[in-house]
Amino acid sequence: MKKGDLVSRIKYNHDIVFRITDINNGIATLKGECIRLIADAPLEDLVISTKVEEPHEIEIEFLRESKMINGLVLHIDGDEKYLKKSLDVYKKHGVPCIGYHLKESEVPNQITNLLVKHKPDVLVITGHDNYKRGENDEEIFENSDYFISAVKKARIYQVDKDALVIFAGACQSYYEGIIESGANFAASPSRKNINVLDPVYIAISVARGYIDRYLDIEKTLKNTVSKGEGLGGIDTRGVARKLYH
Repeated sequence: MKKGDLVSRIKYNHDIVFRITDINNGIATLKGECIRLIADAPLEDLVISTKVEEPHEIEIEFLRESKMINGLVLHIDGDEKYLKKSLDVYKKHGVPCIGYHLKESEVPNQITNLLVKHKPDVLVITGHDNYKRGENDEEIFENSDYFISAVKKARIYQVDKDALVIFAGACQSYYEGIIESGANFAASPSRKNINVLDPVYIAISVARGYIDRYLDIEKTLKNTVSKGEGLGGIDTRGVARKLYH
């Protein structure tokens, strides 16, 4: 096996297709091909996968009363491949989006400058994450601290949760900490995995939702590839505005 191979794990009954991103001393570093999860596994636990997963796309229906100006999304992604797929979906749904590929650890240091530069209505901070149980049964998260720090800095820039709507997190992220830090939506309250495009569909729902009414949060979460599994949020308004003439 080598870097770049698609594999699955014997221990987990081949539940997820991963791509090998590094191999060190017989341990492979893995990134989910369609699931925002990072993991590691010994090479003897891996087999080459013949299953090719593609992100599922869904249709979002919006009832339009008049011409609308959709909100601007700033999407920051720790995975360059995922970012490209996400940008394609934003474009398909007519939502303006500016995308950046940044490592999760780089986002807290750059978030304020990006917000000042682009002044988005919706902010997505995502990539990869996972968690493990420590010796005292505490939860140890791979990248959640970076998501939390970035959200806190974004809230210093804009404290109003309806003026800047934030989604943050990835597979198995520390949902409670991310929400407490100021996010409107986050992953993962049940520590479950989420799909590549789940943050995108939430952002689209916000960007195309009327600014004069609250979103149906349960419907918004279920209107994702994961059908709301591994996702949560708080009461939030849309950011789209009617155009009068």
